[in-house]
Amino acid sequence: MPARRLLVSTVTATAALASIAAGASTASAGSADRTGPVTHKVSAAEHAATARLDIASIVKSAKPMPMPTAKGGAPSQSSLERGAEFKVGPVAPQSSATSKIVNGVADSYAGSLWPLGRNANPNRQVGKYYFQTPGGWSWCTATVVTAANKSTLITAGHCVVNPSTKGWYTNSFFQPGYQYGASTMGTWYGRQMWTTSGYYYNAAYADDMAAVALSTNAKGAIQNTTGSQGIWFNGPAGGLMRTALGYPKTDSRWPGYTANGEDARYCQWTNTYYSSGTWAGQEYLPCYMTGGASGGPHLSWVNSSWMGYVNSVNSNKGGIGSSWRHVMFGPYFGNAEAAVYNAAQGA
Repeated sequence: MPARRLLVSTVTATAALASIAAGASTASAGSADRTGPVTHKVSAAEHAATARLDIASIVKSAKPMPMPTAKGGAPSQSSLERGAEFKVGPVAPQSSATSKIVNGVADSYAGSLWPLGRNANPNRQVGKYYFQTPGGWSWCTATVVTAANKSTLITAGHCVVNPSTKGWYTNSFFQPGYQYGASTMGTWYGRQMWTTSGYYYNAAYADDMAAVALSTNAKGAIQNTTGSQGIWFNGPAGGLMRTALGYPKTDSRWPGYTANGEDARYCQWTNTYYSSGTWAGQEYLPCYMTGGASGGPHLSWVNSSWMGYVNSVNSNKGGIGSSWRHVMFGPYFGNAEAAVYNAAQGA
């Protein structure tokens, strides 16, 4: 496996985020503002109802969120513009769990089982994000990232809202380090979510990214339990070794790939970026993972303890039955995604 380097943050999160978010307000659903992040706040009634749910039954019966197929869309010019590069570094968990180094992991796009345990990085920060859609319970993959509120997840836009109906998914909760029916670290409930205006209004998959602010539980803010991966915006667009993680499950649309959704899987390859054409604003890497892996992180610049930077998420796959069937697309994390993160981490 190619050598990895740790990218050290040289810009403080507060100053960089303030400059990028200047003039970009956070719009609520239905707002006339179509430039800033769009948000949905969980009502007190919904939050109370979610807390009463039979979590074990939901985890057992939930279905993977279907992976969209070869979605381009028309990103706005602003979503393709880049601002100042900045990154917020990872934070080690405040627990006694030890991290392990993966030795001899070869480049792979087969969507193989991740070889480390659920209490080791990055499994501690990555988990299943559950939510209720009009069709029933679903899950995606999400990641705890370093944030001022210590309670922020990053996932895909299509895991929080349907841009066709503008309907936000409800009763969300997150289980980090999930494996075979449970998380050893606990459950945290969603209290507010955001996505980009490009995804909410235009279904532009170049902006298919979302952030979720979680409520605290008896253990406090999730970051103190799990630690957090870093996050990186307006960085290099292609040619980076990336490790994509997710919880995929077999999807008959892509025959030949089998997974049960009960254990983390990974793909690892060098990414490619499209600056124009159908997939403008998106990047891709070879990856066979399917539904349920949506929203899973693309990690770069990870260190020996597998703490690195999220700079894209699993968004959509290449065409069914085509030579692109093994390709996983993800949004480039630019200004629009930075504004989403800024809104979430300050809530």
